[in-house]
Amino acid sequence: MATIDSINRNSLNVFSNTYGTDNSAQKQQIDFLAMLMVQLKNQNPSNPYDNQQFAAQLATFSQLEQLTDIRKLMEDQADIFALMAMSVENTSLPSMIGKYASATSDTLDIDGMNPSEIGYKVNLPGVSGVATIYDSAGKVVRTIELSGSQVVTGNHTIEWDGKDDNGDKMLPGKYKIVVESTETDGSTTKLETHTVGKIEAIRYKNTGTVVVINGIEVSLASINDVRETK
Repeated sequence: MATIDSINRNSLNVFSNTYGTDNSAQKQQIDFLAMLMVQLKNQNPSNPYDNQQFAAQLATFSQLEQLTDIRKLMEDQADIFALMAMSVENTSLPSMIGKYASATSDTLDIDGMNPSEIGYKVNLPGVSGVATIYDSAGKVVRTIELSGSQVVTGNHTIEWDGKDDNGDKMLPGKYKIVVESTETDGSTTKLETHTVGKIEAIRYKNTGTVVVINGIEVSLASINDVRETK
């Protein structure tokens, strides 16, 4: 004859294999069932477990299971909505090619011939500022002083002609840009920088969709604005 202990183990194993134990709500179900089995195991033979109380606990378990089902349904719906939004997004993205955009980035890609635009955002008005450009080895190749309207609150763009501080043309490639402003109290603040230019391509990667602006791949979340012209 099967003992209560064996019934406990077999019942819990079947329940665990059926529903799993990863989800916290499912774990609550297993814990509840385990507690119920322990109560049955340790009931006083001369004073058996009250049927009405047992039925009430089973009803509670049923409600918990229903709530878990509702939660699972809502999670499935959220996944479906996310897939629908992604599908709509991916369908509309190609229409952005050829338009101009600004995206948060600290990288520039120059072709060695044409000037590049550097975007940055000033949150607090400054008295001066400086844009520092670094090569791939981390060496400073150009510093551009900022002043006047270039350090007032708002979004700004400046142009880099692709030359170093000695006036020599830099080789094509990627460069890092850091823009800082000095405020009225003498403190220095590093500003958010942007790559500004025409959208050249849309690329779908395992890590997510990226937009190519001036040869730089940026995530969709980093794009600040898209417009027809500069």
